[in-house]
Amino acid sequence: MDDSEKRAHPPRSPSADIKRRRDGTLRRPSQRDVGKVGEARKRRANDLEGREWTRNSISVWSDLKRDSEESTLKHPAIYPKAMVSRLLDCFTTSEDQTVLDPFSGSGSTLLAAWLRGKAGVGFEINPEYVNLTRTRQESLQVEKSIPGGEIKLFGQDARALPEKLKPGSVDICITSPPYWDILTQRRTADSKSIRHYGEMDEDLGRIKDYDEFLAALTEVFTGVLRALRPGGYCLVNVMDLRKGPHFYPLHSDLAKEMQAGGWTWDDLIIWDRRLEYNHMRPLGYPAVFRINKAHEYILVMQRREETNG
Repeated sequence: MDDSEKRAHPPRSPSADIKRRRDGTLRRPSQRDVGKVGEARKRRANDLEGREWTRNSISVWSDLKRDSEESTLKHPAIYPKAMVSRLLDCFTTSEDQTVLDPFSGSGSTLLAAWLRGKAGVGFEINPEYVNLTRTRQESLQVEKSIPGGEIKLFGQDARALPEKLKPGSVDICITSPPYWDILTQRRTADSKSIRHYGEMDEDLGRIKDYDEFLAALTEVFTGVLRALRPGGYCLVNVMDLRKGPHFYPLHSDLAKEMQAGGWTWDDLIIWDRRLEYNHMRPLGYPAVFRINKAHEYILVMQRREETNG
């Protein structure tokens, strides 16, 4: 190194790391201080760069919709793989490998995880949807080169989850539970035929009593809490409901029940679905003004480090 380089890059003075105390006196950083800085540098919430981080942090997501493959599926409440993929971007790193969906349905969560080279673990009681997930996987396998992901799908009630998964074995949960028994009701908003998940007695979507339904969901998420690693997230897609004159704020009711069971309610995302909801009718007209719900919620729940499993 010549003299000009030495002037441009002067040697670091030993005093450069000295910190000033509140009383004005100086001290050198301790080994504990150095360790904290090192840990902060190593720890990352995800692998996003700044621009993607900022874009995804907007509280309303309005650009997500089903792709052509998903649009052909006969499922009453499918959500897109694109949403799962974005949630994985935000709440996992490449080191987080196991993705759980206790209400697997048509398999969107498991397939999105598998396409990312992760392991998808799901529970689904309806054999029709178990087969649909397998068929979708086979079709996508033909179209794409999959980087080593896998899918494990249990054809069982989600309440059996503690019997199947070890504590702390899951990195993240992304799911959409049943919309209570709304799908078994006559649709007055658009007069379309009834479409529901099936006729199984253990189907939570057939429970008539709202409080009983909430209790059943809470039981499932208690099992998820046990299976999730400390610090991991559970992201729950849910919408508020109406039965005649009665409004049910399912998103907040479920979040409160989960909090009581040990979860931390960390945040909330609004999924604006107006890209797909394009056949609105004047609900209640002209007797009573009703809201056309064109949004759903994603509850951001977390198992904090201090939670006991």
